[in-house]
Amino acid sequence: MPETPRSRDTDDLLTRLLADDPAAWTTLVREYSGLLIGVANRIFAAYGYKPVTQDAEDVVAVVWSNVLANDYRIIRRCLEQGRWLPTLYTLVRNRAVDVMRAHRLATVPFDETRIPEPEPAAAPEQPETPPARLRDAMRTMNPRERTLVNLFFLQGKKYREIADLTGVSQNSIGPTLGRALAKLRTALTA
Repeated sequence: MPETPRSRDTDDLLTRLLADDPAAWTTLVREYSGLLIGVANRIFAAYGYKPVTQDAEDVVAVVWSNVLANDYRIIRRCLEQGRWLPTLYTLVRNRAVDVMRAHRLATVPFDETRIPEPEPAAAPEQPETPPARLRDAMRTMNPRERTLVNLFFLQGKKYREIADLTGVSQNSIGPTLGRALAKLRTALTA
C-alpha cells in the first residue's frame, strides 16, 4: 500500500513529538481531538449510553494520557507499524467503555432493607391482601427481584429505564420478574 501524504505528515509529527518538540504536541492535539470526541460520542450512541457533556472530553483526555504513557510506547509502536488511526480508535473505544462501566457502577444499588409498601386500593374487586402478608411474601424474593418488582410494578418504569438504573440487562429483566412473580404467587397462596 503506498504511503499517503497524510500518513507521512502524521509520522513526521509523531517523530517530532518523540524528539520533545512542544509544537508537535499542540498540533497533534489540535488535529485529532475533534475526531476523537466524535468517535467517543458515536461509541456512546452505539451502546445507547446518553453521555454527560464532558464524558467524551474525559475519554479523549485519558486517551492522550495513554498515548504519552510509558515513554511514548504507543507512539513508538505506531511509528513501527504505521497504525496511528486504528490505535487511536481502539484507545477511544476502550476508554469509552470504561466510562460507561463506571457510570453503570454508580447506579441504584439493590437495597435489601427497602421493601415497597403496597398502595391502598380505592375499591378492590378482589379480597384485599393484608399488608403484613404481602410484606412477608415480598421477603421470599431476593433483593434483585424485589428491586425489579418495585421499579416495574410500583413505579411504572420501562425495561430500558430499569436497565439504566440497576445495571441489569434488558434481556434478563422479564425472566427475573417472572421468577419473582412466581415466588410471590406461591407465598401468597400458601
